[in-house]
Amino acid sequence: MEITHILGYLGALLTGTVLGLLGGGGALLSIPVLVYLFGIEPQLATSYSLILIGITALSGAYQNIRKKLVDYNAALYYGVPSVIAVYVVRRWIMPNLPKVMFTFGTYAVDKNLFILIILAIVMFAAAYKMITSGPAPTEEKEHKINHFELAFFAVLIGSFLGLVGAGGGFLMVPALMYFANVHTKRAIGTSLLLVAVNSFIGFLGDMRSHVQLDWAFFATFAFFSVAGVFIGQYLAERIHNDKLKKYFGWFILLTAVFIIVKEISLRMAH
Repeated sequence: MEITHILGYLGALLTGTVLGLLGGGGALLSIPVLVYLFGIEPQLATSYSLILIGITALSGAYQNIRKKLVDYNAALYYGVPSVIAVYVVRRWIMPNLPKVMFTFGTYAVDKNLFILIILAIVMFAAAYKMITSGPAPTEEKEHKINHFELAFFAVLIGSFLGLVGAGGGFLMVPALMYFANVHTKRAIGTSLLLVAVNSFIGFLGDMRSHVQLDWAFFATFAFFSVAGVFIGQYLAERIHNDKLKKYFGWFILLTAVFIIVKEISLRMAH
C-alpha cells in the first residue's frame, strides 16, 4: 500500500473523528483527502463524499432521535426544498456542467477546478464561523419563525451540498435556529437528520446519472470514517470543544488555502 493511501485512510479516520467530536465540519476534509491522497477526480470525489456523509450523519441522527432532539416540523419545512435542490443539482446540473466553465484571458477554469474553488469558498466560510464563534449560549433566544427565509436558505445550502458534496451541517444549524426557532441542541439533531437525508437523495441523483464507484475502496474508506465517528463521540463526552472548534477552524482555513495554491500552481505548471 502506498504511503499516500495510508495517509488517506488516516484522513478518513480524522474526518469521522471531527464529525463525532464537533457535530459538523469534518466532512469538508473528505474531498481533499479523496482528491490529493487517493487521486480521485473532484466530481467523482463529491459522489463518494455524499454517501460517506449520509452514513456518518445518519449514525449521529439516530442518537438524537433516541434522545428526542429532532424537530420534525422544522425538518419538513427545511427538508423538502433542500432535498429538491440537492437532487436537481446532482441529477441534472452536475452531469451537464461544461468541461470549461469560464476563462480569464488565456486561463481556463475547468469543471474540476470550479468544484474545488466552490469547496474552498465553503471551507473559508466554515473556518470563519468556527474561529469567530464564541462559547455556546447558556440561554436560548427566541426568534420569529420565517418560513420563506428558511426555504430560501434550504435551497441555497442544498445547492452547495449538491455541488461540493459537503458543507451542509455548519450552515444548517444557524438557519434552523434563526429562521425556524429551533433551540441549539435540537437544531444540531435536526441538522444531522437533514444532512443524512439530503446526502442520500443527492447520491441517488448520482446513481441515476450512472456514476461508477469503486465499492470495495468506498467500504474501506467508510469503515475508517465511521470508526472515527465513534472515537469522536467518545472524546466529546470528555473534552470541552470550544477551543478545539477554533483550532479545527484554523486547520480548515489552511486546507482551503492549500487547495487554491495547489490547483493554481498545477495549472500554471502546464
